[in-house]
Amino acid sequence: RTASKQKENQGKPPLLSPDVAQTKDFIFTPINNPLNRIGDSGPLLLAKRKSDNQEQYLIKHAYTDCACNEFVYTKLAQGMGYKMPDAILFQLSDNQKEDYFITEYIIGLRYLDLEIESPTYAQIREKATNWTAYFSFKALYHIFDESDSFEIPLAKDGFIYRIDTTDAFPINTWHLSDAGINLTLNGYNPYETRKKQLLSSDFSNTLSTSMCDMSLANCLKENKDSLPYFLEPFIRIQDVSSAYIDQFLNTLCYFYPDFIGDYFKCYITALQKQCAEYVKLHQPY
Repeated sequence: RTASKQKENQGKPPLLSPDVAQTKDFIFTPINNPLNRIGDSGPLLLAKRKSDNQEQYLIKHAYTDCACNEFVYTKLAQGMGYKMPDAILFQLSDNQKEDYFITEYIIGLRYLDLEIESPTYAQIREKATNWTAYFSFKALYHIFDESDSFEIPLAKDGFIYRIDTTDAFPINTWHLSDAGINLTLNGYNPYETRKKQLLSSDFSNTLSTSMCDMSLANCLKENKDSLPYFLEPFIRIQDVSSAYIDQFLNTLCYFYPDFIGDYFKCYITALQKQCAEYVKLHQPY
């Protein structure tokens, strides 16, 4: 995969982005895990910048979809004004893959100092500056087609954050592991097969309105006035500009095949339109 990506990147300008870091500038250590529990993202690392050990990131590297999906989710959510730990992609330096990382796809999520790891809604309502985001995060869960646990810790800065979003979007580690291999063996090319499959996807039902409606009903049970907070991300995603989307997808495509960026561009465009339709059906007049 690395050789295929290097070939595809030939002719591109040098990658200069605040969303990218070099592994040589950090010290990586395993996360202390006395109970030997490994979640859906595999074994985690902690990265500390050598020049400033206060700059720390939680590192995911075990599966090919972690970096892709969490980067896209983070950039979209932040572009909509929501709190997520900053995400950076790591370029491998000095052939470090064998020493530290299971795959070459490495993402760092800014380490959060937590006040409450799993707060209740009552605690969020009492303590979080951005407590209304609880309902917006509930909506984002379905807007971005998540399927894992819903994690929103309360940080010591007084804000709740959305974390652990690998299992979002209809694209996973099986797609991305194949997509990076542009090599034909016995008449089969994984790159071309996944490219054809993903770019021919049906984007007309990107948003599951039935799941959104179920979540909205539950939110209204918790807070009868939560409708505007739930609808907020459906509105905000429409204002995320094409230029902003192109910028972070361009960065992503220095790491993943270029057609993955094309896929997400189609997906997000369809999602924006369907979110607009959802608001029309649910926004009170």
